[in-house]
Amino acid sequence: MAGERRFRLPKDIPMDEYPKPEVYLEEARRIAEQAQVRGMILRVMGPIALHFYFPEYVDLYRRMERLGDRVFTDIDYASYGKYRNQMVPFFEGLGYELEKRAAMLSGGSRLIFFGGAVPMIDVFYDRLDYNHPIEYRDRLEIHPYCVSLTDLLLQKLQIVQINDKDLKDAMLLLLAAQIGDVEEGKINAKYVAKLMAEDWGFYHTCITNLGKLKDEVEKVGTLSESQREIICAQVDTLVHSIENAPKSWGWKMRAKTGTKKIWYKEVSDWA
Repeated sequence: MAGERRFRLPKDIPMDEYPKPEVYLEEARRIAEQAQVRGMILRVMGPIALHFYFPEYVDLYRRMERLGDRVFTDIDYASYGKYRNQMVPFFEGLGYELEKRAAMLSGGSRLIFFGGAVPMIDVFYDRLDYNHPIEYRDRLEIHPYCVSLTDLLLQKLQIVQINDKDLKDAMLLLLAAQIGDVEEGKINAKYVAKLMAEDWGFYHTCITNLGKLKDEVEKVGTLSESQREIICAQVDTLVHSIENAPKSWGWKMRAKTGTKKIWYKEVSDWA
């Protein structure tokens, strides 16, 4: 059909056609606000959430060479499954189309929209389910635009094959945010420790990644020595909370098997 829009992955869009970072930030906020007006909840994840939480750290974040030429590749949202049926007409009203292949492959747990002000928007319902699940039920009201700081960090720590970009995201989080036992404005160590005490596999991946983070932070020349010390101290605080939390019977039984049996969900992207 003439004029029909075709979905393209962000990496396949030439730079001279690519939206500026400011467009992503404005669109992410606009969509979250429009969803709220319609009685729905959409909360931003990923690098855009870090920009919203810590605008004073944006310059450092970009100098850490984590974002690349395009800066942002998409807008990732978390939402509740009860809004799933409203989501397609909502995004169509904002100028986007549903990517039908991704919807079929995900079974509706994830919807991708394209063709609007930004090339790609991901919406995940109720949980982020990759190597280890991040549950959102009853957790998306903590911040008006973004998922909680705790969940932002967990999204990074659940990655078995964690890469440089995800480690740098975690470093910025641990530099900029305080650790405490509440959600509002802090990384909730008590919540993280409880999750890890119930799931040995997630615990193993998390502790491994926190160790990698301490090793890699020394290689990030953009960070000052005092900033590295803050990050390492935050890691130590989080590890202490995790290790000292009483472990469940299931955790103890699974720990006996260890890595002899695969401890995470293997995933491959639909694209």
